[in-house]
Amino acid sequence: MNVEENNNLLSIRSMLPESFSQLKEEQTFVGIDFGTSTTVVSVATYDSSIRKIKVQPIYLDQMLEDGTKYQSEKIPSVIAWFKNILLIGEGASNLKFTLKKGKNIWYSFKMEIGEDLGAKYYDSEVANIDSIKIRNPKDCVRIFFMYLRMLIERYCTRSGLSLNINYAISIPASFEANQRRELMEALEANGMAVSRQSLIDEPNAAFISYVNDSQDTDKILTISPSYNPKVLVFDFGGGTCDISILEIGKSVNGFYSKNLSISKFMKLGGDDIDRYLTYQYLLPRFLAYNNFTIDKFRSPEIKIIAAKLYKVAEKIKINVCKSFSVLANNFVLPSIKDSDSKNTLSTPVRIETTKGVFSQEDFYITNKEITEAMSIFTKDSRLPLRIKRQEDYNNIFIPIKSAIEKAHISIEELDYVLLIGGSSKNPYIQEALHKYFEGSELLIPRDLQTHVSKGTAIHSLLMNGMNKCLIQPITSEPIFVITKDTLRKVLIPAGTIIPSDTVIINDLVPSRDNQEVIELPICVGSQNKMLFNLKITCDGGFPINAEIKLALELTADKLLLAQANCLGVNCIIEPQNPFANKELTTEERIVLAAERQANLEAEKNGGVPTKQSLISLRQAYNKAGNAFRAAETYEFQLELYPNPNSYNEVGVLYSNAGNENKAIDFYERALANNPDGFHPMFNLGHSLINRDPKRAEALLRKAHLLDPSHAPSMIALAGIEERLGHKGEAQRLNQEAYNILYKKWKGGSLSDFEYSWLESVAQRLGLKNVAQEVRQSKPKLDQESYYNEDNLTRTRFVSLTK
Repeated sequence: MNVEENNNLLSIRSMLPESFSQLKEEQTFVGIDFGTSTTVVSVATYDSSIRKIKVQPIYLDQMLEDGTKYQSEKIPSVIAWFKNILLIGEGASNLKFTLKKGKNIWYSFKMEIGEDLGAKYYDSEVANIDSIKIRNPKDCVRIFFMYLRMLIERYCTRSGLSLNINYAISIPASFEANQRRELMEALEANGMAVSRQSLIDEPNAAFISYVNDSQDTDKILTISPSYNPKVLVFDFGGGTCDISILEIGKSVNGFYSKNLSISKFMKLGGDDIDRYLTYQYLLPRFLAYNNFTIDKFRSPEIKIIAAKLYKVAEKIKINVCKSFSVLANNFVLPSIKDSDSKNTLSTPVRIETTKGVFSQEDFYITNKEITEAMSIFTKDSRLPLRIKRQEDYNNIFIPIKSAIEKAHISIEELDYVLLIGGSSKNPYIQEALHKYFEGSELLIPRDLQTHVSKGTAIHSLLMNGMNKCLIQPITSEPIFVITKDTLRKVLIPAGTIIPSDTVIINDLVPSRDNQEVIELPICVGSQNKMLFNLKITCDGGFPINAEIKLALELTADKLLLAQANCLGVNCIIEPQNPFANKELTTEERIVLAAERQANLEAEKNGGVPTKQSLISLRQAYNKAGNAFRAAETYEFQLELYPNPNSYNEVGVLYSNAGNENKAIDFYERALANNPDGFHPMFNLGHSLINRDPKRAEALLRKAHLLDPSHAPSMIALAGIEERLGHKGEAQRLNQEAYNILYKKWKGGSLSDFEYSWLESVAQRLGLKNVAQEVRQSKPKLDQESYYNEDNLTRTRFVSLTK
């Protein structure tokens, strides 16, 4: 059936019924799907003879690592510096096994823009090369688009297309304002013609592309005049899982589509599956093959080793998914998915480590292991999986449920589920979605990886050529200000159409008379996810009923503009969330501020972190309660700036983190450096009580002789005496230790680590009430707020006594 013959069939023309005659000539309309792992570029044109938009991905030149040329419509979002040549794309991607991330190879930088961690790549080999200067993720994006522009212009020249190029770029719908801003700055730095609304949300681009492609298939969407169907767009790529819910309707002006909701920003993609497979299976086997275990390495080095195995995991995963896709029946996977059959890959991997050169040629992951891994990402849970020493593993239903709840609909109201993104080809993902959305029809485009790019090119043609936007973007999370009387005074609700009208708030006043500083913390989604803090200051102070005027506006590119004033005094903007595109606790902010300073100082110091910056970073980790990262930072500090007298302190940090193997190793090294050192002697003895009781006893008795008044050594010795059947001696030691610690506690001189010892010995002596009182009195971690609560505002009509 011809689309034009049925008024209820959805097409680009039915959504845009006016003539295409106004389309400007002598222009080229390009759409770029900027992906975490892969980028695709497409060109759109309007063919008046058939009255259709034609769009195609373009094959771009890429140089391989051996100097040969390679053409593909898929460009890996990877940059490498190899043999004094800058490689971008396939050649760079092939070097992931051999180069070091941040030093001479860069990838996954899309997800890191918007963060301000200083010179994150402080040991970059191209930091000071004028034409390159890669120091942080934003620099990577700038270089990557500089390369893309060159390739696109070369293609246009070769194809006889106009060099008057208009661009549109697709990005995750949940990209935050700081991420969008840095992307726009990178485009502008390369002179790429970008207009307002040049950025389009990936799910919206995918829907536009599907509507355009469906005209030539039997999967055309039919719209009832009396019912508005709803489409959930499931965009699962290399680094993000982006969900958007659209409603399709029909009015007197033709069909329309509008966003109902967008999921919250979620770091989840095919890369995370590769990461899990690597850490869970490939990495332990690789280390064991080379006669080592993971405990022998610090986390930064483990990350480097693991990164070089990701490609192996990805290839095995792809091979398995391809074979299972063929065998799947109506989205149901074959039973062999639970078998112990090995999926092998022969590829030489050679990695230089601090323990020597490790290598392996043959790798495997079983079907059962792949299935177990995929269950982590397809389980119906609101909580991510947390594994020690690794980033969290989110699942696909976290963003799905977020979008459905924000759309205020039930799952039964979803008519279609449109799959896009390379990771949506995974048969495990398709099976999980088919089961979950049993009442919805799954729509799977012919090419999941070029689909978004094609929709983006169509958007470029319509927006840049006709000034038409098919789908109005919306905000994914509410934007609010924290005040004295509420944590969430919503300024711009979730679901607000972008660009927004200017929002004026004029019911805020100071919270006290003569308040010299007014603070307006602006947050998105959560009070832990701050965009910035507006500050207004006045030397004489503001009267208590002075009107504070706050104005906010969201631009077409989802950038938030904000200003405030009180009695003619304008605000200054103090960025408060420069470190990450996620919710941050106060402790995390402290750590990231220290990491930023360490990066900056390392850059100034020729790519080597300074001793003082590492001390500050370690203290920040410790203050934040992350003893493991503190221990690793201290260990790294000692590698750069050796000091055997600090070995014991490193051991204590590892012990606090629960890593007794590493703790014992450092206590041994401390004792070897100073055989009569009391603290390493006691700490080692205490750590060996259950592993080597005889040696532990000898060490603890010697430590007790060196310092007879040390209460913890008395308590440890009492435990040994108890085991030996010397109950009277054990009782005497416990009582003596208790008296010493109790006196210090009452005198206010008990150190932090002694609280647990006093609580323990009180329990041993049957003094449960004292033990509970000691536990409750233990000093809590000082919280450093990112705003001063005394400087907050209040709503004018709320009573001060409320």
